[in-house]
Amino acid sequence: MVKKQRVGVIGLGLIGGSIALALKDEYEVCGYDVDARTREYAAEHVCKPCEISEMRDCVAVFVCVPLWCMSESLKTVSELLPNVLLTDVGSVKTPFAGICKRYVGGHPMAGVERGGIRSAKRNLFKDAYWVITDGGADGATVEDIVSHTGATVVRMTAKEHDIAVARYSHVPHAAAYALVNASSDTAPIAGSGFLDTTRIAQSDEKFWTEVFALNGDNVARELDALICELENIKGMVKRREYPALSEYLRGARQKREALNRVDMGGEALYVDLIDRVGEFERVTGIISKAKINMINIALVPSREGALGALRLEFSTQADKAAAERVLKERGYAAK
Repeated sequence: MVKKQRVGVIGLGLIGGSIALALKDEYEVCGYDVDARTREYAAEHVCKPCEISEMRDCVAVFVCVPLWCMSESLKTVSELLPNVLLTDVGSVKTPFAGICKRYVGGHPMAGVERGGIRSAKRNLFKDAYWVITDGGADGATVEDIVSHTGATVVRMTAKEHDIAVARYSHVPHAAAYALVNASSDTAPIAGSGFLDTTRIAQSDEKFWTEVFALNGDNVARELDALICELENIKGMVKRREYPALSEYLRGARQKREALNRVDMGGEALYVDLIDRVGEFERVTGIISKAKINMINIALVPSREGALGALRLEFSTQADKAAAERVLKERGYAAK
């Protein structure tokens, strides 16, 4: 039997624990966490606990600590493991470039609202994007390891990554916080539009303060762009330029529709629901019985607080077409 290569994971929370679970079939995974109860749970359910100094023979070590202590942690681990390839999972990349001898920046674009090792999932990264910011041999090594998690690897520079996440992640969070604070009350009529748009404002403020600090220049520039667009809308409304406003909104709608394939990582199919008990299970059951694999699912209300449509996502156009066919055969409106 060929001996498995060892991979280390430092920080066994949601992301680190999920990495360990996803890799344990292909690699011998060892993990470290500062919390004793986390190590005890890991020993029984996730991976073999060990000290950082015992990871010297690992082909790579994933550093999965909070963003606010990532820089110091990478330096410390690099001193303990000077010849070991390190990679991280931080949502900002340029501050850590060149911080240690062998380092490949990484960012898995996946997660759930609950944190901690008990929320770790083997399939958390399946069909999710995982950014890798090194193009050399070490980058290829990390890409090979990451491929075993089921993620889709995207290569880009650290600078390109930080510009992209500022636009598509960091500024939307800032806008959500601003929308909540701009609302002086929380009247009962605040329905799904407001709630869906501001859901991410429930995110941890310590984490996002650190993100804005580490990626400040990019965030500030993208905020300027957003403010410019809002000023543009405000000007058209104040001047009653409604044909121009309609054209502006149409252009935005078309751009958003073009994102439907990439915003959650797959081919999207919308299914109108019938207002009856068990409808959710009925629709997904039809697809399951047809042996069609879904990679994501979400409820999209048709009006405030009312039953609407299911957004189903598939990894291929063929799976989407097959699902659309079997649902229409059962009388569902799907497109």
